[in-house]
Amino acid sequence: MATFSNISQMFLCFMISSTLMVKIGLSQDAPEPSNAPGPLSSNEKYLTNCGSHLYPNCGDEVFSAIFFGNKTVSEYCCDKLVNDVGKMCHDDMTKYILTLPKFRAHETQILKRSQTVWFDCVLQDYPWIGPAVAES
Repeated sequence: MATFSNISQMFLCFMISSTLMVKIGLSQDAPEPSNAPGPLSSNEKYLTNCGSHLYPNCGDEVFSAIFFGNKTVSEYCCDKLVNDVGKMCHDDMTKYILTLPKFRAHETQILKRSQTVWFDCVLQDYPWIGPAVAES
């Protein structure tokens, strides 16, 4: 049985290796194996590119914090998440992983942790912003 850390590592490795395959290209002389994956969709290319900014250690930290709630994201990885990945990629990657059956049952908790990780990281990078206070 694969652990969640292994799943995140396999996912990141797949994304990066897929990017390399696209960049390098396949030789025209070599026949394509019948079980080869099809070309990446534009969404998969986008997720591969934006997710590559967290590889490898920060990806594990962020993944574990969001999908299992068992890690705190370090200051270094928060900086990478906020400044290199960005909010849109963070949200899109979370939604993409939520399409996996293993995580669907916990969607509400995962989305909540995803937002918590994002806002905690923003506050680490920009502490002068502070949390928003609702007016009465």
